[in-house]
Amino acid sequence: MVSRCSCLGVQCALLSLLLLTAWEVGSAQLHYSVYEEAKHGSFVGRITQDLGLELAELVPRLFRVASKTHGDLLEVNLQNGILFVNSRIDREELCGRSAECSIHLEVIVDRPLQVFHVDVEVKDINDNPPRFSVTEQKLSIPESRLLDSRFPLEGASDADVGENSLLTYELSPNEYFVLDTINKKDKDKLPVLVLRKLLDREENPQLKLLLTATDGGKPEFTGSVSLLILVLDANDNAPIFDRPVYEVKMYENQVNQTLVIWLNASDSENALVSYSLVERRVGERALSSYVSVHSESGKVYALQPLDHEELELLQFQVSARDAGVPSLSSNVTLQVFVLDENDNAPALLASPAGSAGGAVSELVLRSVGAGHVVAKVRAVDADSGYNAWLSYELQLAAVGTRIPFRVGLYTGEISTTRTLDEDDLPHQRLLVLVKDHGEPALTATATVLVSLVEGSQAPKASSRASVGVAPEVALVDVNVYLIIAICAVSSLLVLTLLLYTALRCSAEPTESARGQVKIFGIIMAH
Repeated sequence: MVSRCSCLGVQCALLSLLLLTAWEVGSAQLHYSVYEEAKHGSFVGRITQDLGLELAELVPRLFRVASKTHGDLLEVNLQNGILFVNSRIDREELCGRSAECSIHLEVIVDRPLQVFHVDVEVKDINDNPPRFSVTEQKLSIPESRLLDSRFPLEGASDADVGENSLLTYELSPNEYFVLDTINKKDKDKLPVLVLRKLLDREENPQLKLLLTATDGGKPEFTGSVSLLILVLDANDNAPIFDRPVYEVKMYENQVNQTLVIWLNASDSENALVSYSLVERRVGERALSSYVSVHSESGKVYALQPLDHEELELLQFQVSARDAGVPSLSSNVTLQVFVLDENDNAPALLASPAGSAGGAVSELVLRSVGAGHVVAKVRAVDADSGYNAWLSYELQLAAVGTRIPFRVGLYTGEISTTRTLDEDDLPHQRLLVLVKDHGEPALTATATVLVSLVEGSQAPKASSRASVGVAPEVALVDVNVYLIIAICAVSSLLVLTLLLYTALRCSAEPTESARGQVKIFGIIMAH
């Protein structure tokens, strides 16, 4: 590394080592955990101590914590260096029912610039009870049904995750039915009534039971729904579906009226069967705004393009009713899994040096060496899985262009590939292509304007101050101040060594001076 300050060659090598070390230290990553609903001020971790930072240097080095979407949930006390809970954390609000939930933070300090990555896992507590979509479920069962006949019920749901969301069911004591369950693929269970005593309409025209769901949390929560069993004495058989649950997978963004599934229910006594949706709410909207079922054919259609980012699973019931007198019906559960398509291009995030999607300007000293980080392109993709995996490529303005920069394939960090020299153009426009891994791949382009300056031309504040950041938070140029500090310390060390040598040559050391002399932490024996 070539420096324009008047310092010895060994000091310049030390400077280069310190510059590289500053970035390497900044690549550290910490992991903490905190339970949701923790009180304000709850301890999360000794972040400054774990990062190897001193409390006295936090304010001078402009210590700050940033988060893409959850910047106010966690804060750092600059007086004791503790990361604490700043506002209410609701895991279900942050991550829904995802098995993993974390708050991603970036800790940034200046002089020299260091960036640390911190992941805080949000652990689930059992703060949600099981809930049924209705307060009462009605079943019409003819008295002619045989023993061990099975009648699927709609189960409850729990907004928590893991053990806290595992539900068990209990049926109120009665002489006619016992409760069984069907295991589903997502570890949930579907409650099923099993007939243990023949029904008699003349004896009991209807039965009222209570179904209770209990979650697996500590303490446990419960939810319940009333079951109204109407005993019929005519039209002995209700329509029968060939399975209690249908699972369908379809890609998002399908056109309107796309066929989801073709249902078929059979009735041994009444050939004419009509189908209808069991209406319920899906979020803030009615089920009938998403799907419809043809009353005669049993074909289920999507009424609008489904969006994976909005709805990953659409679960509902379809009822089949025969034409008997009185008519009988039975329900079947449909689970429509909406698969992701690559329908979202990468979105550029706002950086400290400019607005999202705009050009970023950076000033770089010509004296910097290989591996010096110039800027970082940040982007996110609203898709999931492989479709959201981003890579970064530096685009050449023309064939044979001499560009001394590279971009990290998966980090987006722009750094120098070699020591800059006088032949490099003073103003360079870098185009970074951000590409996802979907089929077909979608892209976005970030523009970074790099100006190469001499050491004497370096501004008092970083170029970040000229692109919209308030002056009071402008970053002081790291390299210039680090060079000045190294030169000052080196000069003091040289003067001390000269003084020590002169004293040794002028006189014999006294007995009290024998032993050791300690200069700047170096023990010198004589």
